[in-house]
Amino acid sequence: MLEQWFRPLHVAMTPEQFRDLPRHSAYKYEYLEGQAWITPQPRMFNGLLELPSRSPREPSQIQNSQLTFRPMEASDWGRFPKLFASAFENVPPFCALDDKDRLHAATQCLHQASSGGDGPVLHDASFVAEVAPGKLAAAIVVTLIPKREEGEWWDGLWDNPPATDDARRLLGRPHLTWIFVAPLLARHGIGSALLDLSVQALQAHGYSQLASTFLLGNDSTMLWHWRNGFRLMTYPGQVRTKATD
Repeated sequence: MLEQWFRPLHVAMTPEQFRDLPRHSAYKYEYLEGQAWITPQPRMFNGLLELPSRSPREPSQIQNSQLTFRPMEASDWGRFPKLFASAFENVPPFCALDDKDRLHAATQCLHQASSGGDGPVLHDASFVAEVAPGKLAAAIVVTLIPKREEGEWWDGLWDNPPATDDARRLLGRPHLTWIFVAPLLARHGIGSALLDLSVQALQAHGYSQLASTFLLGNDSTMLWHWRNGFRLMTYPGQVRTKATD
């Protein structure tokens, strides 16, 4: 769904300004007739975390001891969009949108998740953090996607979603579909603490892996995945040739 929110940009500038323009890997940059033509070319990568035995972090290990964590509730969906929009305000593609469109994009992305478009929501593995009762600070949403091989496209589209726990564990793979933290609380370990809770819940239900998807060029997200043990998978769009003897 993210692709629909990328916007091409045409900006008048001098050749010198274009030369000094910061680049982002999700865009193609061209200079034509006194304008910078910035065209989206997003590439999504997959990561995979083998679930080890690990315990949730204690509040004292996080740089905000006022935080409390709890399982996500159905009523939280209606409260997520504003937090989501602010969390991704400076991240493509949302950074190219105005406030109204960014909130609309957040609402649509979350509706897709809540309605099962990203695979059935694993409620037992989805959590929120609060800085006060009813005041959200962060959330993690985990869904179940069909199990795919490395190098294939991963998505939440099921022909027939598995109906039993055994079938889910056999045919499905948990996917970290969204994790978002209020900007003023970012980089304090809250996202990693939410991940710890999800990992513990998934292990309790017999899952051994957690997948994730992230945008090339979103350096902070890629580093977060690496710090938390995710392994980068082969890019699905990569053309590979097999050597023969």
